[in-house]
Amino acid sequence: MIMLPGASLHCRYAVVPGNIHRRIKNHPLCNNFFVSEIGFDEETRYCPSLSDRRTDEYLLLYVARGQGHYQSKRLRYELEENDFFVMPARFVSAVESASDSPWTIYWAFFAGEQAPDVARFLMGRDYKPKKAKPLVGRVAQFNDILHHLDLMDNIENLVYVNSRFYSFVCSFKLKVLAARNHGKKDRAIHTIEYMRENLDKAVTLDELAERAGLSVSHYCAVFKRRTAQTPMQLFTSMKIQRACQWLQNRNVTIKTIAYNLGFFDQYHFSKVFKDAMGVSPKIYKKQRSSKPVISQIEGY
Repeated sequence: MIMLPGASLHCRYAVVPGNIHRRIKNHPLCNNFFVSEIGFDEETRYCPSLSDRRTDEYLLLYVARGQGHYQSKRLRYELEENDFFVMPARFVSAVESASDSPWTIYWAFFAGEQAPDVARFLMGRDYKPKKAKPLVGRVAQFNDILHHLDLMDNIENLVYVNSRFYSFVCSFKLKVLAARNHGKKDRAIHTIEYMRENLDKAVTLDELAERAGLSVSHYCAVFKRRTAQTPMQLFTSMKIQRACQWLQNRNVTIKTIAYNLGFFDQYHFSKVFKDAMGVSPKIYKKQRSSKPVISQIEGY
């Protein structure tokens, strides 16, 4: 596999496509506060792209470990472990990790009529970073949000995601947050994790059904009932989400991304990407490319 710059060995990422974003804005349970892009990067110099952001978007960034800084209105603010900030994305001119202390960050872009009120609730009247108490429950919330964004074609999941995201954001003001216990993983969840771990491969439906210990027809029926998607629809969606992350780095070619995501060729990848995101990889890359990131990763 070709080495790809621009992300860490351990990372998660999801971006809401334009057509789904419009559905959220028109939904009465989501339109006041909703996430548009979200990610996690561990021990990396990666930072979320600030290019081509909508004027109504806000950026939340939380430093779990490491150091860095951000700039707003010509002022530079240093970030240390457990620091966070929230502000209009258009006010942030730069976000960078320290070269000698790569950070682990949780970040999200969000919007909605309540977004300004949420930002004021968390930040007060200035843009200086705030200190958050590390909470296990917060990380569990974040992972749950990303997990359900894998199923973003389902409106029930979108309502849940944005409700969960509201809770996640507000947790930065909490002193105590009780962790929630989750039930034992079922066969469908097991194969979803297998998909996520093998985005570089052309995994087949037969292989997924075999790992679930079910016939193909039974597996598809169970999976569709649990997720409202077919297994291959979800697997393709995961690949596209990873592609969105890599396309933000101008040093990574579309051909390389297609190869590293197990597509037949660049043309097949471009067609699948455009069907999912509404624009070609070339246009998406032009809109969202960030400046080169120095650090590189091995695989994913």
